[in-house]
Order: sequence, then C-alpha cells, then structure tokens
Amino acid sequence: MEDGSADGELTGELREAERRWPATALVDRLAGALRRHHRELTRLLGLREVELACLQLVDRPRAMAMTAVAERLGLSRAATTAVVDRLVATGRVVRWKDPDDRRRVMVAAVAPPGETAPWRGLTRDLVARQYAFTDDELRVVGRWIAVMCDALHERAGDLTLVRTVREDAARRARRARR
Repeated sequence: MEDGSADGELTGELREAERRWPATALVDRLAGALRRHHRELTRLLGLREVELACLQLVDRPRAMAMTAVAERLGLSRAATTAVVDRLVATGRVVRWKDPDDRRRVMVAAVAPPGETAPWRGLTRDLVARQYAFTDDELRVVGRWIAVMCDALHERAGDLTLVRTVREDAARRARRARR
C-alpha cells in the first residue's frame, strides 16, 4: 500500500519505469523495422522517401486534399506541391480541382494496370499473421498503437509549429537586415 512515504514513492517510480521500458522498446523496434522497410521500398521503386510517404498516404479508396497531405507529411504546401508534381510526372498520382470547392486540390494514387503496390503485399502478410491473435488481443494492441500514434502525431505537430516559428523569425531577421 502506497502511503506517500519515501518507500511508496520509490515503488511508484519503479512501477512507472517498468511500464515505460516496454513501450519505449516496442516503439523503437517497430520504428526501426518500418524505417528499414520504407528505405528498401524507396530503393525498389526509385523514389525519394518523402515521395513514398506521399504515395502511401494517397493510396486509398478516396482521394486526399493537398492541404491534408501537406499536414500529414509535415511539409509546407509548396514543398508538397513539388513532391506531388514529381509523382504526377512519373504517372504515380493524379491531381485535380475538387468540383465542389474549386479552391481545393485533390490527389490520388494511380496503380498501373496489373501492378500491385509493394506495400499492399506487406499489408496482406500482416493480416495473415494476425490470425494467431484473438480479437481481444488485437483490440488491446490496436488501442495501444492508436494512443501511441496520436501522441507521436501531436508531438510532431508541436515540433512543426516550433520549426515554423523559428523559420518565420529567421525570415523576419533577414528582411530586417536588408
């Protein structure tokens, strides 16, 4: 029983450390495996990493707005446009103005006839491997991953905001020196 004493505080700290290690180890292991897989896919497809990330984002049944793609990639709209331009030029994606809102630009992946994107094979393999787990186990893992992803997305958004503030301050300083 923890009573606020030094022993109780130490026990609480140990328990927290014991819980922190598996989360850190799992995230590190998964992140490392995903980075390696991502790097190999970029080599196989002859793409830059940001182009593959963009292609994977828009490889969905429905198109995505360019602003959403930029936000998910953590890029400016101009940088995202350059990435999409390269993917359009290679015939990997298409882009069009949203007929309901002409200010909005949509982008979607194009799979050449008979070609299946290499990451779809990975998805099929992962689905096959999950049959070794019960539905309850998958729900727990899914909930854990969703919470971790939300925290990482939030952190990335915070870092993007810090970067943007620094870039704006540097731009203002350059203008002031002119």
